[in-house]
Amino acid sequence: MSAPDLNALVDIILVDGQAFHSRVEDTNGKRLIVGAPFGIHASDMPRIGGGLDIAWLAGDRRMVLSVKLRSASREPPRWELEVAGTARLQTRRHYVRGGGGEKVELATSNGDALTGWAIDVSEGGVRCRIAEDRVHRDDRVRVRLSLDTEDISLDGTVLFVRPHEETEGFDVIVTYQPSEAVGQRIRGYIMRREMEERRRLRASA
Repeated sequence: MSAPDLNALVDIILVDGQAFHSRVEDTNGKRLIVGAPFGIHASDMPRIGGGLDIAWLAGDRRMVLSVKLRSASREPPRWELEVAGTARLQTRRHYVRGGGGEKVELATSNGDALTGWAIDVSEGGVRCRIAEDRVHRDDRVRVRLSLDTEDISLDGTVLFVRPHEETEGFDVIVTYQPSEAVGQRIRGYIMRREMEERRRLRASA
């Protein structure tokens, strides 16, 4: 299979590994029209002409295809993509990100307890903003996420820390490997948030 079919559900995968749900809305040779990914931050928006990947299920296999972003429109919210390679079997796992605004607590190995809020969450990690520069790359931390009415605690590793340009805070990405049961709870939470936001947008249109 060289490309996903019309109406296929796909994941849009950015160069940093972030993945967002979408759907193929039209095809024309090497051009694909997909729904604009929901939940992507403006700072993560790829440039026109930039590369990214799309992934989809073909039977029991997950395929990935390299594409280039040719255009993006708001009305209707669509991206036009151009195929830039051949489909291949996906061997690296990507995680759909979503949510935002959840309370996050980071407990460090030296006893520091840092609080902040999530920019986005996935079953493979959380990107959060904290006020204090007290964690560093490769630090081991205990992450506590507040998702709806439940808290989830996970052991994680700091992937990177960088100052946020518009505030005095710091953006921190922590990766973790949850059990399948915890991963399902995180996926379910992200899907509920996405569905609620889509309903809210339809109601306000």
